[in-house]
Amino acid sequence: MVKRRLDTHLALVFGITVTIALVGIILFVNNRAALILQNATGILFSRMAGESRSHIDKSFNTLDMLTRVFAAEPELATPEIVDGKALLRRLSIVMDTMPYTSAIYVGYDNGDFLLLRHLTSAEARRTLEAGEDAAYFAQMIRQGPNGPEVSLNFLDGALRLVGTLDRPDFTYDPRQRGWYNDAMNDPGTVLTAPYRFFVTSEIGVTIAHRLDSGRGVIGIDLSLADLSNELWRMRSTPSTEILIASSDGTVIAASDPLAALPGSARNRPDHGEAARRTVPAIVPMLLRAIRATPAASESDVVTESGRSWLMHVEPLKSGPWSFAMAVAMPHDEIMAGVRSLVATLGWISLALIVFVVAAIRLAARAVSRPLMSIAREAATIQSFNFRQEPEGIHSSVEEIDTLSRAIRNARLTIQRFIEIGETLAAERDPDRLVDRLLSETINITGAEAGLILLREAASDSFTVVLRRAGAGEASPPMRIDARGGGIAERINHALARKVITHFDIVDLSGDEVGKKLLGDLTLAPDQVLRHAVIPLLDRGETVIGALVLISRARHEDTISEDHLDLARALSGNAAVAIETTLALQARKALLDAVIRMIAQAIDAKSPYTNGHCQRVPVLTQALARAACAAREGPFASFDLSPEEWEAVDVASWLHDCGKLTTAEYVIDKSTKLETITDRIHEVRMRFEVMKANAETAYWKGIAEGGDEAALRAARDAAWERIDDDFAFVAECNLGGEAMEPGRLARLARIARQTWTRTLDDRLGISAAERQRRAVEPATPLPAQEPVLADAPHHIIPHFRNDLDTMEAGAGFTLERPANRLNLGEIYNLSIGRGTLTAEERYEINRHITRTILMLEALPLPGALTHVPEYAGGHHEHMDGTGYPRSLTRDEMSPIARMMAIADVFEALTAGDRPYRKAKTLSEAIRIMGYMKRDNHLDPDLLDLFLSSGLWRDYAERHLDAAQRDEPDIAAVLAIRPRGEAASPSAASSSAASA
Repeated sequence: MVKRRLDTHLALVFGITVTIALVGIILFVNNRAALILQNATGILFSRMAGESRSHIDKSFNTLDMLTRVFAAEPELATPEIVDGKALLRRLSIVMDTMPYTSAIYVGYDNGDFLLLRHLTSAEARRTLEAGEDAAYFAQMIRQGPNGPEVSLNFLDGALRLVGTLDRPDFTYDPRQRGWYNDAMNDPGTVLTAPYRFFVTSEIGVTIAHRLDSGRGVIGIDLSLADLSNELWRMRSTPSTEILIASSDGTVIAASDPLAALPGSARNRPDHGEAARRTVPAIVPMLLRAIRATPAASESDVVTESGRSWLMHVEPLKSGPWSFAMAVAMPHDEIMAGVRSLVATLGWISLALIVFVVAAIRLAARAVSRPLMSIAREAATIQSFNFRQEPEGIHSSVEEIDTLSRAIRNARLTIQRFIEIGETLAAERDPDRLVDRLLSETINITGAEAGLILLREAASDSFTVVLRRAGAGEASPPMRIDARGGGIAERINHALARKVITHFDIVDLSGDEVGKKLLGDLTLAPDQVLRHAVIPLLDRGETVIGALVLISRARHEDTISEDHLDLARALSGNAAVAIETTLALQARKALLDAVIRMIAQAIDAKSPYTNGHCQRVPVLTQALARAACAAREGPFASFDLSPEEWEAVDVASWLHDCGKLTTAEYVIDKSTKLETITDRIHEVRMRFEVMKANAETAYWKGIAEGGDEAALRAARDAAWERIDDDFAFVAECNLGGEAMEPGRLARLARIARQTWTRTLDDRLGISAAERQRRAVEPATPLPAQEPVLADAPHHIIPHFRNDLDTMEAGAGFTLERPANRLNLGEIYNLSIGRGTLTAEERYEINRHITRTILMLEALPLPGALTHVPEYAGGHHEHMDGTGYPRSLTRDEMSPIARMMAIADVFEALTAGDRPYRKAKTLSEAIRIMGYMKRDNHLDPDLLDLFLSSGLWRDYAERHLDAAQRDEPDIAAVLAIRPRGEAASPSAASSSAASA
């Protein structure tokens, strides 16, 4: 079912009603107007017939009379005219008074001919090529001894000669013309059918009469163009056709000039523009109607060429001649006025309908608008959309106004309830959560005061929050004993039932707990303090506390169940929110503890990183606080939300969590041959064997009778050489000296010395080592082996694991060595500087890739998603030369760059590294200045680190007194990174520092 608004419905109903009424009026007006118009058309036809009859009577009767007068004129009785000029004057006067007369002429039986033609027709002037000053054309033919003498002259208005027509081929004999012969054979006046005039090619008719002398015929030409023009002017519509014709169908005149032409002339190529037109199709029907019309008039409606025509035929009579006039008018043009009237009425009606609908709609909207607002208000309540303010709905209709107030109050109540629920759900601080819950509950229920008691675990005590109505802040939380009597004990008993319980207190004087809670609240003699105890139950229906609403009331007052129902609903949300908040707080505490436990485990894993994971967060957070506190410079707009601070905390504590996967002996490797144990002891035993072999050779020589002194000298020399060689190998193992080419050559020479192995070296070894040794065949015993070797079983390949697979597609730029480890003795002792091979250096450096992968694998929400980026960038350099992704400064977040500074400063100043001495403040900051110059550290953050003085606070808590010297901060601040031009002030500062 289609639903419509009230104003639309009323407008539609009234609009349809008004439309039907107006359409009926328009149809009635249309029919009546059409009938009136048809009657008027009949009257018009009669008027047109009368005008045509009058016109024809005037034209034909006058011309008939003129022909009779001229026929009796003595001067015209014979061809010998005495005064031709006077005759022409009389003829011109006649034509001037008879505008339809085209020409007057007389023809004689001897062939003479006299004609005066009035040049009023444009076609005649064009055919005769008459000049502009020519008003008449005079044609005279006289029969002379040598044949006819022709004179063709143009005369002006005063009948003066103004030109001649040169027509040498002009031949004309009046005796051969139809009008002449008809008049000679008829004693009366004759009227010819329309024909083309000989000289001018005009279409017209001739009225002729035989001269009384019998010697000739007087004729007057009547141009049908003039009569047709008159009919054309008589048309009442553009397409009206008027036709005057004789009873045999001969057209005398027509409003369409082409219809008046004889049939043979219509297609004459010399007829001009009319020849290119088509006779309207209605004309033949008019002619048929004229031929079929009896003596009386007749009207009819016919259809032709897709149009409806109203046709009227009226008989005409003028003197001896009978004619008929036919008029055809298109029905659509007749009705044009009616249609215009109907259209006007239609527009007026449409405007009236629009006005009526608009008026009704406005009136209805005054009623429907409040209802629609109420409906929208209800819809927003239904969809729990309270983002926009409620509309101020007022109506003059009492019922609507009452409904509006009820909806508004319901909205406000639900909105407050939802806002409280959202606040409770969003609050993570239990103290603020309890205070907000208590405040909102007091306000919404109108209580005097309120308590929220939370039961402490495994005890009979409550943590209590008290709030008075209208108070700015809640009272500080306090702890009370549930068994201490008074209000506390009564509340504790009420909670045992898990239902809303009421009790009244009249006097607080004996209740120390109540007085402490409610202060100086006094009661009138007829008042009590009414307590409504609402249990707070968790999801397991366990009582975790109570919501207590306190109000002053008279003894006989009843409790408002509406407020208690709302308070009960609030308490349910509150219990869940409190439980959830406490659980989230506990889980966050657990997560923080786990994070710190991991960091402490990493620090405890090796003395070489002891305390590092716990001190880097201190520096990182201090630098982040300094950036947030900056009010000018590049960090003026830097700030962190609480969630982002949590991300900084987690990232800084776990920035080295990947070290959990790094072997301890690699991190702790302090000599070149050290793995889990230092293999220098195994090498020493080989040298001991070599010395024992020298001792054996000495005693064997003596036993064989050799020179004891020479044998002793040889033995002592061998011992000295072996001791010296081992001392050199032991020195190489320490990694303190750079391995120059000379030292490498000596090491290679020492390595080529052999010792004798008599025991199988594949007994008692691990399966992994046995597998590595299987790549080469066992050597028969006793075996001569080099004292130092790079054996195939020293190569430890990479093993497949998920982290390696994840590293391959993570975009890290660390170059992975071919093998996981190379334990070759010569290879390790040949390390150029330090104690780590390339494989071991990669193993240590990849702790950062493992850190990133491990953190990215965690389902970190919200701002914590930045933790992998924060923690994984502290070994990157600002110029892109760092690792593991070779990021540049612009590709790193400020926090990641802060962590890089904190990591470097802690490493340089740490005093618990057994492999090196801790740097003093001045040494550490000077080194960091070099790193700033080389684009390794962020210059802006390092300047902030130094200028804020946070390094000094750190040193006071974490560095020994011997390290806390006074660094040259100004000199480091003046350093500019390579490629960046120093400002004049910076340059002068640097020079002063130098």
